[in-house]
Amino acid sequence: MKIGGYSHFNGITFFCDNFKLKGTKKKGKIEYDIEWIIPPKFLRKLENKFILGGLSTAYYQWKVLDRKVRMVLLLLVGVYFAEDITDLSNVYYRVDQLMDPYFYYILAVIAMVLLLNYKKILQVFRYHGAEHKAINCYIEHGHVDPYLIKKASRFNIRCGSNITGIFLLLYLPLWFLNVESIGIIFLLFLTSIQIIKILDKKKYPWDKYVQLLQWITALEPREEELAIAVGTFNQLQKAHQLYRSKIIESRRYVPS
Repeated sequence: MKIGGYSHFNGITFFCDNFKLKGTKKKGKIEYDIEWIIPPKFLRKLENKFILGGLSTAYYQWKVLDRKVRMVLLLLVGVYFAEDITDLSNVYYRVDQLMDPYFYYILAVIAMVLLLNYKKILQVFRYHGAEHKAINCYIEHGHVDPYLIKKASRFNIRCGSNITGIFLLLYLPLWFLNVESIGIIFLLFLTSIQIIKILDKKKYPWDKYVQLLQWITALEPREEELAIAVGTFNQLQKAHQLYRSKIIESRRYVPS
């Protein structure tokens, strides 16, 4: 079973080969929401290909994100392409003129918002740690329970933080050289995924350096976050087992 996850403000989303299952805590109760994320056939064929296999990983990472996050990312990509199609320098100049007198006020507001929401931000990072613990627990034991998950590591080599860190290292020379190409950026992203896949095959001495960002982004979870991780992952596993059993039954059935 392919497994991965994504943490958010009020819970965790886990995904497998065919669907994602979102567990959120609302009014003291855990609510679950399941959604199909079956990739196109051509992506499944590319899954084990060198570099190109990253397209499948990117697909799952994209599908598991909340719709609001996807909309923001699409907007940013749209702005990037708009710069190539039209001259936005005048727009940037006007915006800069308007914002320049209030620059420090804007920074102060951003800092205030972060301070007011620091508890929620820390909880997202704890959910992230709980997500990793559930995945690592499943990989090691084949199932997840409240006892075993506590012993699992909160670090995971396939974490998106690691992909981001490697991508930034690869992109840094291009940034200094002022190379801007969406094609090159996407190729570096796929290369970063491939590097993580190679590192995931066995343990290396430099793994601890690759996972440096996770000391911040994947904190040690509390009982609350662990309970949501266990409940959500077990719901995903049950749904996957039910799906597999239905597939096996359909293959055994022979019409008379």
